[in-house]
Amino acid sequence: MKLFVAFALASTACAFTPNSAVRHSTSLQQHVGAGGMADTRDPEAFADEDPRKSISAAPSFEEYLKQRDGGGAAAAPAAAAPAATSSGGSDLVGTLATLEGPGQVWGADGIAVGKEENDLKGYENFSKFSAALASTGVGATLSSGGPYTIFAPTDPAVESYELLRGPMDADMVKLHIVKGKISSADVPSAALETIGGRPLHYRYAVRKHFVNDAIIGEKTFGPYSDYPIDVACDNGVIHTVGLHFGFY
Repeated sequence: MKLFVAFALASTACAFTPNSAVRHSTSLQQHVGAGGMADTRDPEAFADEDPRKSISAAPSFEEYLKQRDGGGAAAAPAAAAPAATSSGGSDLVGTLATLEGPGQVWGADGIAVGKEENDLKGYENFSKFSAALASTGVGATLSSGGPYTIFAPTDPAVESYELLRGPMDADMVKLHIVKGKISSADVPSAALETIGGRPLHYRYAVRKHFVNDAIIGEKTFGPYSDYPIDVACDNGVIHTVGLHFGFY
């Protein structure tokens, strides 16, 4: 009788014992990042001997919008974009004074005035930087020597700087001008020293090329023109940017 009771108690205890069976993981062998999450894809392009295993470079969001709206192929990467090049056919100062900048859309602000978000609002040109070249005398410096590379900020970029820091002086103008004729494709490897003797800082991130935190070859939303780059002039080349270098 005692043996039967002991056996019954043992059987009851086993019924409440957690299942200790080994569970086999079905997860893939993935790299776990610093945040504790497993990486699900490799965003960088990769070429394999087997084309089926290759990963092509995905377009940026801006490039995707242009491809969708225009029905054409995606735009080329910023650092090597022959399609975005222009020919000024004049000196740097004269070309910059008449250069048409990137086309900007209305966005959410257009709704209140009866515009579609993707309608053209206008072009961001370079009259303010061109005026600063003349008023500071830096433009006259560019008429001799050279060649030079100008990273020209748009009018809104200059307005933002002057609102917070005051009028541009000669040092701030020189901060956007580099010795030598440097194409956008050569920016990543070039020694970017300004005519004022200060270095500029290049970095590559999120598939974009930055100089002093300004994107080189920036894309705009909608089907309108991007920020001009590789604008060839008699005494150099112009790349345009949407951020004043003085903020770096």
